[in-house]
Amino acid sequence: MLGLLLPSLALASVVSSATTCKCLYNDSCFPTSAEWDAFSKNLSQPVLQDQKPLNAVCFKDSGVYDADACAQVTANVVNPPFLTSKPNCLGFVNLEALVVNDTVQYCPRPFYDGETTCDQGRIPKFLVNATSVDDIQKTLQYATDHNLKLVVRNTGHELMGRSGGSQSLELYVNNFKNIDFDEQFVPEGAPEGTASEYAVTLGAGVQWFEIYAAADAKNRLVPGGFSPDGTVGAAAGWVLGGGHSVLSPFYGLGVDNVLQFTAVLPNGTLATLNKYKNPDLFWAFRGGGGPSFGIVTSTTYRTHENPPITAVFYAAQANGSAAYEQLLTTWMAQHNDIADAGWAGVWPFLANTFYLTFFTPGNPPQNPAANATMDKFFAASRAIPGVTVSLALSKVYPSFQQWNLDNLVNSQYGYGFNWTAGSENTTATSSWLMPRTLTAARNAAQLGRLFANLSVAVPYMVGGGAVAAVGPDETAVTPAWRTSVSDMTVLPGFATGGAAALTVGALDAMYQSAYDQIQPLRALAPPPAGGQYLNEPDMLEENWQAAYWGDAHYARLLAIKKEVDPRDLLIVKKGVNSEGWDDELLCKTT
Repeated sequence: MLGLLLPSLALASVVSSATTCKCLYNDSCFPTSAEWDAFSKNLSQPVLQDQKPLNAVCFKDSGVYDADACAQVTANVVNPPFLTSKPNCLGFVNLEALVVNDTVQYCPRPFYDGETTCDQGRIPKFLVNATSVDDIQKTLQYATDHNLKLVVRNTGHELMGRSGGSQSLELYVNNFKNIDFDEQFVPEGAPEGTASEYAVTLGAGVQWFEIYAAADAKNRLVPGGFSPDGTVGAAAGWVLGGGHSVLSPFYGLGVDNVLQFTAVLPNGTLATLNKYKNPDLFWAFRGGGGPSFGIVTSTTYRTHENPPITAVFYAAQANGSAAYEQLLTTWMAQHNDIADAGWAGVWPFLANTFYLTFFTPGNPPQNPAANATMDKFFAASRAIPGVTVSLALSKVYPSFQQWNLDNLVNSQYGYGFNWTAGSENTTATSSWLMPRTLTAARNAAQLGRLFANLSVAVPYMVGGGAVAAVGPDETAVTPAWRTSVSDMTVLPGFATGGAAALTVGALDAMYQSAYDQIQPLRALAPPPAGGQYLNEPDMLEENWQAAYWGDAHYARLLAIKKEVDPRDLLIVKKGVNSEGWDDELLCKTT
């Protein structure tokens, strides 16, 4: 099917097809310290053999206690740039928690006085800090030879904990930081005469704050993630899950802007993937989830012109449930019109308050209907009894990067919902793509009632426009992306207060609340009309294959996965071909 006539690295041993479990830390098959030392001599730097969780420096019996380091960790416990720069933590501490016999094992972060237990949890003890393609290739071979559970971590900013794992070897790829612009890029293998594009090639470790600044310096634009301080990885995890952006309605999803990948496949081959070379894998990498099909080393995106933008910031408070429901109904009555008028952004609501942080290209807006359409909503919301509009501000920015700095980095300058001002280190999430037939004005009252019962909702208007212009089968993402306008995301529960608060019951309640709050949208728009954004997953989603990809896309992905990774080296939770594995992906259950 793939036609991958690619050379593979010679394997010292072959894992039997009868193998049912990965080799665990205390198993006799697990490499000894001497064997790790011998392997280290083949790498750019030694394997870390006893990696502790980030907060272990706060515990006096951890073996790594350091008061100064503890103070630094404590001061940065919800600082995304700090956390994404560390190989021994995940973005949210509940994702580090390992549930064993109805107990939660993890290292509490932050540290509270009186806590004495710092467990390893889901932080791998063994780490390869890769700095070269050769490091990645040798690690894949070593993991295959020894039947090790391998996890791949770029930034750790991920909402299902896929970049951590109990009993695992961690491959850390955050060091791949190259950013290379090419005004006349042509994909490898393209026919003679293929038109060139102004593109940029990013190493796997580049984060969005880095490329936003670099592109702006070139007066170019790359559609990317809307994340705290721009800390989401730009070239690997985000795009492999589809990659939505507040720029998507104008330029497409992340996967729609990829021109080429380079990646190390499970057999150790360094491959180039584009529409001309390995096209099946190129399709799978664009939305099939990572690192299911290989380890990305670089991604090449097309870039775009860098226009000024007109931004809108809005906040309104309702004095009760009836006014709140009417405010949300009024918004939904105009939702599709506002999208069609060229607006995009985030429209959060919680605690009887509704916000907009939106923008549209151009000054004045390129879409001539933009201002009048938004003003119509402002006027309608002001007319609702019991609603006070406390902010309705328009501001022009010279470029997207300036808007990004105001709203995602220097948050004290933001005017609307402040997405970077999070104060929690645990979370649960769920999402659902709403087709424009559902968000049509005729359904406004029904959706207003439904939304008024959500606790914390952070929907993104990131569909329509350029996203809808791409064929539903051109990339691996769910076809629901091509008919949706907004992605409804809920963040319903947090557990705080240290180890005593992060119990099995607390975790279960968080995840169940997320599932339950999205359930009405599942019922109103089941797959294939609706679906779930792979990068905003639901821990309890049962029909995840259809929700993430749709049945037809999943069948194709599964066939590709079985061919490119027959030994199940790269298995992630609710990833392609993960059926039949236990929750920690250590043993086959079927």
